[in-house]
Amino acid sequence: MKMLKSRITILSFMIFAVSLLALNACKDDDPKPVAPATPVLQSASAITATGFTASWAAVPTAEKYLLDVSLAADFATTVTGYAKKEVTGTSHAVTGLTAGTKYYFRLYAKKGTLTSVASATKDATTLQ
Repeated sequence: MKMLKSRITILSFMIFAVSLLALNACKDDDPKPVAPATPVLQSASAITATGFTASWAAVPTAEKYLLDVSLAADFATTVTGYAKKEVTGTSHAVTGLTAGTKYYFRLYAKKGTLTSVASATKDATTLQ
């Protein structure tokens, strides 16, 4: 009888261990969240002395976009109000700029807390 109890205890432990392994295996099968694809910017359009329109192709999984505008190609600083400015749709009118000045812009796609890699940088020079 004692040996039977011992075997039942060992068997119970083995079933418990296998159950834990199966539970962990299920967790590993859960899909990991994936950041949206990198947006593709188009050249600036509707350029005026004080602004331009930035446009891009829609990223299917994006909920919104983040737009950077800078005077520096490396985006060391950004134009006030345009540091990862949240925008929706596939274009945005950038306003309040200085005439005759070269600006750089780039875009990120965002879904939840996940953000894509930055798009390629484009530039636009406002009119005099």
